[in-house]
Amino acid sequence: MSVTDETVMFGDVVEDFLTDRATLTRRGLNDKSRNAYRQDIAAWARQLHVDDGGDPEAEALALVPISALTDQNVRIAYRSLRESSAAATCQRRVGTLRLFTHWLQLEGHLLVDPTLRIEAPERPSRLPAGWSVDELRRLARVASAPREGTDRRRWPTRDRAIFAVLVTTGVRAAELCDLTVGSIRREPDGETLVRVIGKGDKQRNLPMPPEAVDAVDAYLAELEARFGSPDPADGLFLLTSGKRLRPGALNHLVETWIRLAGVPKQPGEAAHAFRHSAAKGLIRSGVPVPAVQGLLGHEDLKTTGIYVKATASDTRDAVLLSPAREVLRETAVASEPIVTREDRAVRERPA
Repeated sequence: MSVTDETVMFGDVVEDFLTDRATLTRRGLNDKSRNAYRQDIAAWARQLHVDDGGDPEAEALALVPISALTDQNVRIAYRSLRESSAAATCQRRVGTLRLFTHWLQLEGHLLVDPTLRIEAPERPSRLPAGWSVDELRRLARVASAPREGTDRRRWPTRDRAIFAVLVTTGVRAAELCDLTVGSIRREPDGETLVRVIGKGDKQRNLPMPPEAVDAVDAYLAELEARFGSPDPADGLFLLTSGKRLRPGALNHLVETWIRLAGVPKQPGEAAHAFRHSAAKGLIRSGVPVPAVQGLLGHEDLKTTGIYVKATASDTRDAVLLSPAREVLRETAVASEPIVTREDRAVRERPA
């Protein structure tokens, strides 16, 4: 099939591409990964459709032919996507398009790769931020304390449990929202673990400190009082309506804590700042980097190493803010010039 074939649309082949990726990828594809690939391909189809004068609200996957993937069209779409997307998002979408067009070539739908002249933007080299102990203390007070008003959506016991799990385990927002009642495991030795399903459906069991266990147990007691005895498969953290907490609602909740506590909003999604805070706190406390890697679920130790670099940056900042610098400046004295052996020999030479 040649590139001039107008009959094959994006929507005709995208599922075949995803099935092929799931078959050939070492770890396969879970639902989240499939949806992410599908959304990226849809974004390219939508941009190509808009650039051709189409309706941005139309279902572009069904309207845009594969033949629209020419070198010129892709370059125009890429410029538009760069202007409207963050660097990380644009970088990911370029990667998806490269995989997609390579597959289209192998399947005979394209003769040439239209992405050869595209260079994805580099991600900004931004070190992960995090809250100080004092800022975390202020957030904890806000999350734990009942607030004035009659808003039925407020649930301080639940909020304190959410705060406790986020700040002590460093789980991602999606991981926290995916927890079930059965994810909390009581071991015979008295230890309590939380079973987390991370990226690539990889499981990790994270120990919970007693303070976090107390917060979760208090919430579970209220949960049962409100909705009856839960099933182990039921979602752990619920809205007051009984529906499962989702990442969007979680981030909105954390943003409320941030506003009420008067702490700085960190870059990125609100709940993710707890992950940074937990990681940097462990590094500062001397926890070995591989142990932090296991806690966070990082595949590559280099990813965890970013927190080591960030913590070192905090140390440098602390040194620069040291009041001892002022003491040294105030007591500085002019140093006498150094006399070298050659200078001394010249001075002592007879006239």
